[in-house]
Amino acid sequence: MTVSYPALTNESLTTPDCCRQSDAQHPNPIELPTEAIQQLKIDAGFGWGIFSGTIYNGNDHYHVTQLVVSMTPIHDHHQMHMHANMSHETKQHQINLELPPITKSALSMPLTGDDAHVHDFKWEIIRVMGYQVR
Repeated sequence: MTVSYPALTNESLTTPDCCRQSDAQHPNPIELPTEAIQQLKIDAGFGWGIFSGTIYNGNDHYHVTQLVVSMTPIHDHHQMHMHANMSHETKQHQINLELPPITKSALSMPLTGDDAHVHDFKWEIIRVMGYQVR
C-alpha cells in the first residue's frame, strides 16, 4: 500500500518550516495491510477493570497509531446469577497509541459501565491504523 503526500509547492510560502515538518511527520492514518498486522505481537488481558498488556510492532515500515478491538463478555455461571443484567453484546473500542517501527509499548484501556464488572472477554483486533514511514 502506498501513501502519497501532497507536494510542498501547494503549501503557502508563509507556512513556517516547523509546521511543514510536523505535518510530514504525522500523515493521515491508513488501515494497515494484513501483512503489517501480522507483524504485531500483543500480550494482553483483563484485570481490575482494565484491558492491559504489551504490544510489539515488528514492522520496518509502519508506525501504529490506533487499534480497534472487538470485545465480547464471557460470563461464567456464577457471574450470571450475581449480575443477571450484565451486557452480553460485543463492543468495539479504540486504543490510541504511538508505536514506531520495531518498538514495544504498553497497552492500557480502562473498561467502563457494565464492562468494568466483567472478569473476562473474548477479544480480537479488527483494525489497525497507522502510517508508512519509509
